[in-house]
Amino acid sequence: MTWSFMDPHATSKARTCEDCHTSAKTVGLGYGSLSYLGNGEWHFESAERKESELLGLDFPLSAVTDLNGKVFVNFSRKDLRAFTSEEIKRILRVGLCLPCHKDFSDPVMNNWKPGNTCPVFKEKINSN
Repeated sequence: MTWSFMDPHATSKARTCEDCHTSAKTVGLGYGSLSYLGNGEWHFESAERKESELLGLDFPLSAVTDLNGKVFVNFSRKDLRAFTSEEIKRILRVGLCLPCHKDFSDPVMNNWKPGNTCPVFKEKINSN
């Protein structure tokens, strides 16, 4: 399968922060249920069949990659790629803070540094 390129930050903000930073589909995992387990660990359960004999696929149809960074598709340009496992976790980590800290006008978000302790989750969020 081949995916075509789209740059969601190219011209204007068309979606909310939550739309991307809390979405399994947006980071390339596909349709399903995403859970934060704590200590920087995530679990994703696909809503689709994990394989299709008819299509010859051994991954869910809407998935580009998995949480371990295994890429399932090709891309339409040589300079494109799926998010790595580390990038997915970093993107989703921002989503953990968004229920309380909506945007960069909030001083917490404006001054946030990787590895800071999130008081809501009462644990250090891995910077990996």
